[in-house]
Amino acid sequence: MKNLIKDTKIVIVDVETSGIWCGEDGKEPARILRVDATKIENGVIGESFSSLVACGEYIPNHITRLTGINNKTLIGAPKIKTVLKQLKEFTCGYEVYARNSKFVNKFLSYYGNKNGINIDLVKEDNYNEISKFINQKVLKEYLKNTTDLEPLALAKLLVED
Repeated sequence: MKNLIKDTKIVIVDVETSGIWCGEDGKEPARILRVDATKIENGVIGESFSSLVACGEYIPNHITRLTGINNKTLIGAPKIKTVLKQLKEFTCGYEVYARNSKFVNKFLSYYGNKNGINIDLVKEDNYNEISKFINQKVLKEYLKNTTDLEPLALAKLLVED
């Protein structure tokens, strides 16, 4: 894998949300609670971006158990428009990847459109060898056993392979 990323500029993105629906079938959209991203340039892990997002609604206990984010955690967090502008700036000039790209894209697209921000969407899960690697089932086990945020954990796997 390291050979595939040695001459590339990529950024791995993840979102934590208050649910799985994002306006589909007329359902109330869940909120983005946190956005994380890590850069890899020429096979070297670069800077990371992480921001909580003010959501303005009660976060259910089951979401807190999954994400570690609760209502107190979000006090003073910036609004989604601010965070998406920062993410757009952070990812500028990089190919954008994520594990479970459809999920990440639907939230970035929905909230980007709602706030007038054209977000560079994540490459599809089978776009190329990098995206296929990021979405391997074995990675899910690894991610359960790390304290790193998902983009950083995936970046470490990419450069170590």
